[in-house]
This record gives sequence, C-alpha cells and structure tokens, in this order.
Amino acid sequence: MDTITLTGVHANGTHGVLAFEHERPQTFVVDVTLHLDLAAAGQSDDLNDTIDYGRVAKDIAAVIEGPHVDLIERLAQRIADKILADAPAVASIDVTVHKPHAPIVVAFADVSVSISRVRATDNGRTAEKHAIHNAVVALGGNVGEVESTLRAAIREIDALPGTQVTGISPLYRTAAWGMADGTPDFLNAVVELETTMGSHELLAALQNVEANHGRIRENHWDSRPLDLDIIDFDGITSADPDLALPHPRAWQRAFVLAPWAALNPNAKLAGAHEGPVADLLAAAPDRNAVQLESEDWMLGGHAVKQESAPAGGGRQPQADWGWPVSVHHPQSRAASQLPPAGADENASKVLEPVSRKAIISLDSTSQDAERLFRETIVSIDSVPGNQVQGISPLYHVSHFDGPDAMSAVIQIETKLPPADLIAVLGSIESVHDLAVDLDLVDMEGVTSDEPNCSIPWPSARNHASVLAPWLDMDPNASLGGDPVAFLLAMAPDAGQVGLLSDNWILSNS
Repeated sequence: MDTITLTGVHANGTHGVLAFEHERPQTFVVDVTLHLDLAAAGQSDDLNDTIDYGRVAKDIAAVIEGPHVDLIERLAQRIADKILADAPAVASIDVTVHKPHAPIVVAFADVSVSISRVRATDNGRTAEKHAIHNAVVALGGNVGEVESTLRAAIREIDALPGTQVTGISPLYRTAAWGMADGTPDFLNAVVELETTMGSHELLAALQNVEANHGRIRENHWDSRPLDLDIIDFDGITSADPDLALPHPRAWQRAFVLAPWAALNPNAKLAGAHEGPVADLLAAAPDRNAVQLESEDWMLGGHAVKQESAPAGGGRQPQADWGWPVSVHHPQSRAASQLPPAGADENASKVLEPVSRKAIISLDSTSQDAERLFRETIVSIDSVPGNQVQGISPLYHVSHFDGPDAMSAVIQIETKLPPADLIAVLGSIESVHDLAVDLDLVDMEGVTSDEPNCSIPWPSARNHASVLAPWLDMDPNASLGGDPVAFLLAMAPDAGQVGLLSDNWILSNS
C-alpha cells in the first residue's frame, strides 16, 4: 500500500477538560499518514487519481477550529472520520495530534496521541471500522404530552446500538407557523450525539423511534407527536435525496437554531448556507417567535426529592431520570434572549444571581470510579449556572473495614443557591445508582447548619480523602478559617490516602 504523509498542520482550537481551555484557543499540531493505492496516479499524472492534500490540510484545520472536545483522543478520531468521509480512496489512516501547550505542571516537550483507523467494506458499501460519528438531531412535536415524549425519545436515542447522547439543549416553544388557527404550539430541542451508525442507519433508527410514538409520515406539514431530523452529521455536505446534509432548511429555522446555539454557542453549520449558528439565528426572520420554555426540562420538574435526613445528617436524593447522560446547555443569548432590532437592552436587564466559588468532593468504591468521576464532572459543569474551574489529582483511599475507594475534589463557580446545588448533586448520584458520593464541602460566603444543608460540611475537617486532593488542587485552601494543610496534618486518616494519578482526567479508558 502506498502512502501520503502530511506533517505539522497547525491550527488553534478550544480543546481540553479544564474550564479555561473551553474559552482560550491554543495551538494543536497534527500529522497524518494516508494509506492508498497510487498506481493510477503514477500512470495518469491526474489529480483525480490521487488525494488533494491541500483539501486534507483544510479538513484537519476545520476540525481543530470546530466544536470543543475534552480529549485529544476524541479530536484525533474526528480528524480521521472527516478525512475518511471526504477521501473515499483512503484505505486506512494514521493520525497523531500534538498538544504542545498542554496544562501540565512539570517541564515537558510535547504530548501527543496517535490512532490508526481502517476502512472496511460491508455489503459493497464502504464504512469506517469502529468510526465514531458526531451528529446533531432536532426534536419537535405538538400533539399529546410533548415534553414527556421528547424526554422518552432522548432516552431511546441514547439506547440505540453504538450511540451516546452527549448534549441536550433547553426546551423552546414555537408557534405553529403556516398551519391552521388553533394549531397547538410546537416544543423543540436539539441533542448532540456520538454514534457508530452510518448516517442512513441512524436516520432509519430515528424514524423507528418516531413510529413508536405514533408518528405517521403522510403529510409533511401535519401536527405530529414527534419529529426527529438529522441536522448535521460529521459536517458532511450531501445532496442525497434520502438524506440531504446538512438539513437543507436548518439555516432559516429559528426553532432549530435557537436550541442548537444554546447547547453549543460555538456551533457551525456547513453547506451552502454555512456559518456560525448564533449568527444564522440572529438573522432568522422568525427568531422572536421562538421562546425559551425550560432549561431543566429533562428533570421533569421533580427529578430530585429531598427526604427527611437520615441518622448521621446524610441525604437521600431520589431521581426519575433513568438515563446516564449529562444535560448540557451553557447559557447563551439565543432566540427570545436576543433583543429586537433597536430595542433598549437596559430595559430588559434583570438582577443576575450571585456567582460563588464552591468545593465539591467525589468519592467512590466502584472499580469504574475514574469514568464515573469524569462523567460526574461533565454533568456538574453542564448544569446552567455552573462552571468547573479546578480538578484535583485522583487519590486512593484505604479502608480497614470495607473496600478501598478513590477520591477527588473539584472547584466550581456556581449561581445556584447551596440547597439547589446539593439537590443537583443528589440527582447526579441517583443517575449513577449512588455508585459515586458527592458532597458540597464549602461555598464562598455561605454558612448553614440546616439538616440537609450543612456548610461547611462538618466532617470534611477529618477526612483526608477530601483534604489531600483539595490541598493538591489549591495549596492556599482553607476550611472554616483553618488552612487545609493544617487540617490534613491533623486528620486521623492521613496515612490512608495516597496520590494515584495527576493526569487521570485526560484518560480515555
């Protein structure tokens, strides 16, 4: 097999697990090796018989500059998927992503991840072996208990083979434009997902979900209990009559653009009407007809029920989510949040909630604790008003009278009141079947001794499993006026904790 190698492609992107990496672009460097048959090109001297490596370089840069991912492993996968999709002649590909400015606290020259992907043939059609695709799916409906139907549909999409929902937008309400008077309003949302399905396979699966909820595709403009549309699939542009990509009318539909922009403020639409989704929304003629309905609609209004405190002052949260996916919808100025042209923005200003620093501890005896912690941190960061600002190293905790555990601590900025934040932590615990224990250890400027809301957390002063990772994250930390360093030195279980990993949050296991 012949090869084409492209090295040192530079572009800036906002990729990484730390909060500042979501906002501050840094340089990524990519090397790729394409494996293909170049015999025809050697004979014909025709570009059509080989690969336009200028196009490959642009594909790489587009992925780097595109939507945020936490892991460079995922960034490498997206680059491989993009090139394999755009270059059918490539049989396999090697991708190395370098992150020369990674936030590592010791001196280093470079950090990189390398992957290899092979295209396989399946019943005469080509597909990337084990390729993971990124899709954006719009949901809507206006018949029946629509909000419940949309929640159920998201759970069913997440349960599709090889599929994981990775982000869920707020819920929006849209008037039934162009339909008979008295037609019920539509409710709309957008989800992002990762899937090993091809685009047509995913479309068939989504149509099956629609059918399960009573959707009959007879009249395109009828009211319907559920409508699922693939808006974007790996950024591919295609005029396939069965599945045009991106969705040909997405660029002018505020009921798609508004939730998508709220879910991912940096989202971009490909194709003939390409551009930042937020800009397309601002120009959409019906943008003021789409109104924010709910930011926490996936909780169903009663996801967490605070029961009376059990002995020992702990809490017993209960949840009815039933699906292990984080609801991710960062705050953005979308749809109804955008003022009409010429409006005085000062007239609509409201008092913003106070933003406070909070410390949260994570503890688990599960053998899968690292993954649980990573998912938990994403879930906490995804709650409106929260932003993760610091993540400690991972610690091992020895127990003489039970299984060993792992622990970590995170620091967040939050606009939630302490009781609400505790309730959110309880619901996240329940999503993971209580396999992870989350505690609000401290909140800036808050002191409370309520039964279900004790701040600072009283027993934290004696738990090295909390104090050790916290001190590693913030050497100047204090709890109740006492330096954490002093409390750790006095903790009765200080000899039972040990550093396990400095870079565990970067793991892809």
